Amino acid sequence: MAERVRAIDALVNSAFLNTKDGDDGLAYLFKDIAGRPSFDDPEQFLAFLDQFDVGAAVVSIMQPEHAEWVGDAHRRFPRKILPAMIVNPLNGMDEVRKVVEYHERYGVRCLRIPPFRYTLPPTDRVYWPFYVKAIELDIAVSMNAGMPGPRRPGWVQNPMYFDEVAFHFPELRLVMTHCGQPWTEETLSVLAHWDNVYMATTSVAPKYWPPQFTQFINTRGREKMMFGTEFPTIPWDRARDEIDAIELREAVQPLFFSENARRAYGWDADLD
Repeated sequence: MAERVRAIDALVNSAFLNTKDGDDGLAYLFKDIAGRPSFDDPEQFLAFLDQFDVGAAVVSIMQPEHAEWVGDAHRRFPRKILPAMIVNPLNGMDEVRKVVEYHERYGVRCLRIPPFRYTLPPTDRVYWPFYVKAIELDIAVSMNAGMPGPRRPGWVQNPMYFDEVAFHFPELRLVMTHCGQPWTEETLSVLAHWDNVYMATTSVAPKYWPPQFTQFINTRGREKMMFGTEFPTIPWDRARDEIDAIELREAVQPLFFSENARRAYGWDADLD
């Protein structure tokens, strides 16, 4: 087997700090999610990643009590761990101020906004202040696309909504996540339509990717697609092994595993 290309994980969920608690909203999809490993310190986390040729990761602060851990990890390993944060747009200007605080205090460089949580599509005006603030701070916005894992209405995550967002905010680096299923053709069309829209292949095991998805990675989508797990949903060993079986083109692998993420997040990550 050829030597693996080292990767940036484009999205890891800070739930790895307490995986033993499980996730009632996802347990029906990921039967053993509560058994995933947890990590006490950044060195342990990075050493575990290294086993699977993952050299750096975007880590999303999902709970306020996780912020210090993620922020400290970034301060100590700024080219290995890039903080993101979950955003509740329903909190209005208080949340906008929180974004600025987390950016300055913890080094947050990406806003995570899952539309299913708010039953509002990405075109809704409630999100617009966060798109503007992300542009002002020169950081990315990451939003779920496709049927959500938790049993909530999925229509709000139809990838066609991102088409209008990209039109109104051409300076915004917009990262769709979760592969966009079942709207695969719509997902690929939006990605091909806009220079500023990317996809992180999170939370869907590679063996379940439809053929046209893999073809897109290998061809016209080679500069738009990024490796990602949203661990603890998809373990790194499974993700890497199943992608090996897909046999991505050799010239595409550096783009998919790291270069596209560097560009989408504006991050000079160190993968060694």
